[in-house]
Amino acid sequence: MTSPPTPTPLRDASARRTVEAEHRVRGALRDLDRDGNAINFAAVAARARVSRAFLYEHRDFRSEIQALRTAQTATPGRPAARHSASDASLHVRLRAALDDNQRQRQEITRLRDELAITHGRVRELELDHATARRSSSISSLPRS
Repeated sequence: MTSPPTPTPLRDASARRTVEAEHRVRGALRDLDRDGNAINFAAVAARARVSRAFLYEHRDFRSEIQALRTAQTATPGRPAARHSASDASLHVRLRAALDDNQRQRQEITRLRDELAITHGRVRELELDHATARRSSSISSLPRS
């Protein structure tokens, strides 16, 4: 006994539901990977609102989930996207660091100039002291 042929509207509706479920699974995989969440059959099924059996039945989804799961275990410590800084935040932090760096360079230049002046003064004092010693040693010599 063969079953009666499925009416076309029912087949179309079933195909449409399958395509929608496939789109949800692709989105769930993308979101879970982007957010740094654990990727496994249960998580993908819950996020995509499909059964785990649906994922196991679709060979491409099964292999992709297994590949992503393997990649996650191979690279531990990957920060989740929700915990990483946004581009705008990074730009602000970079600008602040560059401004701070510029201020520090200016201060280093100023301190080097002061140090050069101080070294010059020390050298002058050493020369004055050496000259004074020579003068006193010459003046202490008996005159002939």
